Amino acid sequence: MCARGIVDLTRFYKELGIRYVRLHDVPYTYDDASDVNYVFPHWDADPDNPANYEFRQTDFHLAAISSLGIKVINRLGYSIDYRTPVSHATPPPSYERFAAICKRIIAHHNEGWANGQHANIEYWEIWNEPDIRVFWTGTPEQFYRLYVETAKALKQAYPKIKIGGPALAGNLGFLDGMLKYCQEQKAPVDFVSWHIYTRDYRAVARTAQAVRRTMTHWGYGSAESILDEWNYGPKDWNKLFSDVAATKEYFDSTQNEVGAAFDAAVLTSLQDAPVDIATFYSGTTFMWGMFTSSGVPLKPYYAFLAFRRMLDTPKRLSISLDGGMGMTALAGMSDDQKMLRVLIANTSPQAAKLELQFKDLPWNSRSGYEVHVVDQKSDLTAAGPGTRMERSNPSISLEVGGSSVYLVTLQPAP
Repeated sequence: MCARGIVDLTRFYKELGIRYVRLHDVPYTYDDASDVNYVFPHWDADPDNPANYEFRQTDFHLAAISSLGIKVINRLGYSIDYRTPVSHATPPPSYERFAAICKRIIAHHNEGWANGQHANIEYWEIWNEPDIRVFWTGTPEQFYRLYVETAKALKQAYPKIKIGGPALAGNLGFLDGMLKYCQEQKAPVDFVSWHIYTRDYRAVARTAQAVRRTMTHWGYGSAESILDEWNYGPKDWNKLFSDVAATKEYFDSTQNEVGAAFDAAVLTSLQDAPVDIATFYSGTTFMWGMFTSSGVPLKPYYAFLAFRRMLDTPKRLSISLDGGMGMTALAGMSDDQKMLRVLIANTSPQAAKLELQFKDLPWNSRSGYEVHVVDQKSDLTAAGPGTRMERSNPSISLEVGGSSVYLVTLQPAP
């Protein structure tokens, strides 16, 4: 839900088959909910008294997500306070009190405390992007201590939940120092969360490898790696919101065919990356979202929908691609071997000619195929009527446009 429930994205989430939602920046798109400052508005109040918590909006929001069978990654902390008279980027006055508040929040959602829920939320993330000053004005060492004290307290109280963080903005040196400190203090790290905004889809997999190496080096190789913010990146973060032309160019790109091609390429490259869960930022009507402010799907939505349809052909097939730089391909076969799909993403602005050649098709007949396209003019719409090809020459010639996504579906012809 967005805009206090005026915009309901339920049917789109069902269509995409979303499995996980990370709750962060909820106040920007829904209401004063989820963040610690809204749930527990008076810092000096008794954290063990249910009367000192305000859970109503958060519960309503969470129930809407859970009703779809979606699992939640719940971030314990605060949304960005960019230019406000109140800032939550400073270290909490008491780490012990912060941990006590977090324990009660978990008890409310998982154990019914304070007229709460039994949502069985497994993933609990401590803070967000403490490696940049808009989220943490303290030293790295201060955050390491906050994480360790909170993680130990939560794990002792609820040993079955998964505790992790730090929702890294991108400073791998910060992560190295944190995991070193956690290892020395024998602190639980069930998952490491990290973020990336880039124009090079290949950088996502490279960063995933670097994060995994750091985790393994400090003895957390068996922990999960969760990429819980990713999207197309700006040319210059310093110009965002200060330079009108640069801001328009960037957000137009995240929402048009450029962003759609990037998203499909990332989803493809993640199949071979050491990442356990990935959550796009964001599946809402926010500036980085895949919907307009009125809840209409943008181009990236259709890239995700194309990828969702690849799950109808879950048996991955080998595919080699010779289409130039900036292009990715993913192929799969259905369980009954009566459907084959290929997802192609062209992140280059240049068009390319491709010929898809199929070997050892499992059916003894001619094939029919359809091509659906996401580009400047199309929203995963069919590129002409279905076409047949002879069994003796199973190949398809495609003119793949620049900044586009192609979904090819192959089936036995009647």
